[in-house]
Amino acid sequence: MSRMRKILVAYDGSPHSKEALNWAIDLSLLTQAKIVAVKVFEGNQLFMAAETGGTRFLEALEEMRREDARLMEEAATIGASRGVAVTGEVLQGNVAAEIIAFATKNNIDLIVTGTKGHGALAELLMGSVTRNLISLAHVPVLVVKD
Repeated sequence: MSRMRKILVAYDGSPHSKEALNWAIDLSLLTQAKIVAVKVFEGNQLFMAAETGGTRFLEALEEMRREDARLMEEAATIGASRGVAVTGEVLQGNVAAEIIAFATKNNIDLIVTGTKGHGALAELLMGSVTRNLISLAHVPVLVVKD
């Protein structure tokens, strides 16, 4: 096995993603791998914002962007509290596809994810995102169960 240098953790602030982040931090403490927390801004969030109409749409969209930035800051703070630097990245599009593309482009060695996230259908899924990551990613995927 080659040395683990970069870990991507799917992070949306849900309890499942916080557990995944803690596992990534544990692994980083053992391997000195860098951690990047990734949040994907989903298309269905735009539809929810659009329902508000007009200028409220722009306000709702801006509020979603602020929340995503807050989540990345939260991940960094959790990492810092344990002595590990965690950088954050907010992407836009299909969650699994964007995570896989980011992992490929950035030479990620391991993807860490929870079983479910905050998505609209989260409670119905081993999340479909998690299933897609397991099936489609070209790097190992660690699924952290609650």
